[in-house]
Amino acid sequence: MPLLLLKGRTAMRREYSKKDLSSLSKSLRGRNFEKLYILDIDGIERNRPQLEIVQSLCNDFSISYEAGPRKGANVIDMVVAGADMVYMGTYCLASLDEIGTAMALTEGIGLKIDWNDGLLGRGKGIENVPIADIMRGAMDRGVKDIVASVEIIDKVIDAAGGGAVVRAIADRPGDEKRTDLNCASLIVNCDLLLKEEAPDAS
Repeated sequence: MPLLLLKGRTAMRREYSKKDLSSLSKSLRGRNFEKLYILDIDGIERNRPQLEIVQSLCNDFSISYEAGPRKGANVIDMVVAGADMVYMGTYCLASLDEIGTAMALTEGIGLKIDWNDGLLGRGKGIENVPIADIMRGAMDRGVKDIVASVEIIDKVIDAAGGGAVVRAIADRPGDEKRTDLNCASLIVNCDLLLKEEAPDAS
């Protein structure tokens, strides 16, 4: 599954022009991709999701969207914008109970295990809690889809125990070429995917 990374919108400049989005969409559809994972760093870090990008692409792709919702009620704007699946990441999530609130609004809620040499998360029931316990709490609240980095994917698959679909994000150099992962799908940066298809200039 292609990953579109959003970061750096300013008051004067959009992340992608309409022409750029159209070109990206055409390239990805030309490779028969039907799903797109949008990782919105502006939403995660500054609580300013780029919903217009989701709106621009939702007619061409089934959108999985991660934009750092802190509260369960925050997911409704993302769903209205066109996201089919909204991921609530451990880094931003205020508490596991917010997952239950979100699930009451839409069934399309997933959990993202944020990891950087350790679990990233400050929320109630998340900080200093083992990954397996966080996952169990999320699945008890109805989550059936979990995303984590390739680095910890085996641990996440074991903890899910078949109770959820597990997807891996290739976030380290070389991870995008892994074929030995026992997960539902590999989420790879669009730039890497499109670079693979570019003709050799030599």
